[in-house]
Amino acid sequence: MSMNLPCIGTAATPYGSASIHVGRYPKGGAIYVQLYTLGDDYPEPLATLSTNLVPYGTSLADDEFSVKSWSENAPLIEPLLATGLFEDTGRRTPTGYASAPTWRIKDPLHVPALQRR
Repeated sequence: MSMNLPCIGTAATPYGSASIHVGRYPKGGAIYVQLYTLGDDYPEPLATLSTNLVPYGTSLADDEFSVKSWSENAPLIEPLLATGLFEDTGRRTPTGYASAPTWRIKDPLHVPALQRR
């Protein structure tokens, strides 16, 4: 994915300030959430918050996405929920040894268009 994704806000993370960008995965159409560094002349990818579980049978509403909340992303969960951009639906999807929370983008204007075929 690229920096050309629409920015929906910013967050202060343990890894530094980040801009939050959203789009859709090409396979399955799930929401893609990418963080980029802020304050640099050349923003770099900081983290991918989402994980694409739709091709493996996960069912999501158009405004929902699966969150990679383990490993290096664990410290990002609290600061990103604190932005008010997202809400945790309470649903979890098993993904091997971890469980992926399902989050919703709260503002419908921030939900990327879904390409129907």
